[in-house]
Amino acid sequence: MKKIFFVICALLVSFSSTPVANAAEVSIYLTEPTHRQIDGIFLDDDLIPLLAYDGRLGQLVFNPARGNRNWFIDPQLIEEVTAMTSDYTIVGGSDGAGAVVAKNWLNQLTAITRGDKITALPYGNPSGYWISKLAQSKSEFYLQLGAKRLTAALNRQVFQLDTYPNTRAVKLDYLTNQTFRQAQIAIKLNSPYMSLADIEKFQAQSAAVLHPDLTAGYRTMIGLDLSSSTENLNQKIRLAPGRFTVTSTKQNLPITLINDFPNPAKVSIKIEALNGKVLVGGVANQVINGNSKIQAMIPVEVVTSGQSELSVKIFSEAGKLLGDEVIYPVTLKVISPIATWITTGGAIILFISALIQSYRRIRKKRS
Repeated sequence: MKKIFFVICALLVSFSSTPVANAAEVSIYLTEPTHRQIDGIFLDDDLIPLLAYDGRLGQLVFNPARGNRNWFIDPQLIEEVTAMTSDYTIVGGSDGAGAVVAKNWLNQLTAITRGDKITALPYGNPSGYWISKLAQSKSEFYLQLGAKRLTAALNRQVFQLDTYPNTRAVKLDYLTNQTFRQAQIAIKLNSPYMSLADIEKFQAQSAAVLHPDLTAGYRTMIGLDLSSSTENLNQKIRLAPGRFTVTSTKQNLPITLINDFPNPAKVSIKIEALNGKVLVGGVANQVINGNSKIQAMIPVEVVTSGQSELSVKIFSEAGKLLGDEVIYPVTLKVISPIATWITTGGAIILFISALIQSYRRIRKKRS
């Protein structure tokens, strides 16, 4: 009996000293292509059914898998759901209706993830393959921004990924490819005049077009918004349109330069007359303060009356074109000294020619 007792005790000690096997690790991904334009207006209210209890995103938080959970969360999704908890607008002007659903989902997410590990996906969860092809220098930016923005959105510490979780090469049409490239060029061109917050925002949201789960039609819609936003960014430093009437031989024509960025811009101005009826002088470099406009004076000298046009462009200190070329129609209502000299000279030549012809006729008759 003593031997049996000692065997049972040994087994009990053995079982008690053996560590309990770790629960199975479970990875849960919360990501969804953006449902907002870059200006913050929602494209639709399609997040409502997704966030509902029986929706795809709803089931992940209301009925999550059991185990040692690691939540991989895209902060852009959290920011969009948070925006839905207060008044928001849908494209076209209608009011959004997802406030209650959004609040319930966020409350459940906070409760269910308490004590779980959370890892931030790169902001917007763009395809790692296309980031490496189109914006390799910004690869780390999206990873760091993901952790930064998710920490702020959830008000708790999260982990940052070392590499992109999705490297599959989703099909990207030529137009989307070029749209993203042009957005990167615009950021580089205009970043000296932008605030750091605006640079971060535009750089972050430009990658929404690269989300791997976008349908072809929705990717086109997001791409069109990015293209429009890029054009708006490129037009923040620009020339105001106008037309001129010149009534003096020499005159200074005022053109308006506008800077809608917060930082000042030093620019040079290139002016060309599109015909020979007017001569144009040079204009000194100009500094346009942030959120302001100035007038620069273009010196012109009239050669002859009529119609002409001035082509005006503005360039950055690096020699890059800012805004669009503007063509200014010019009406010339004065006869300049140059034109008078030309006319008088022509008359003198004609008079001399007439005298010579008369002299030749007289000599011919006499002979």
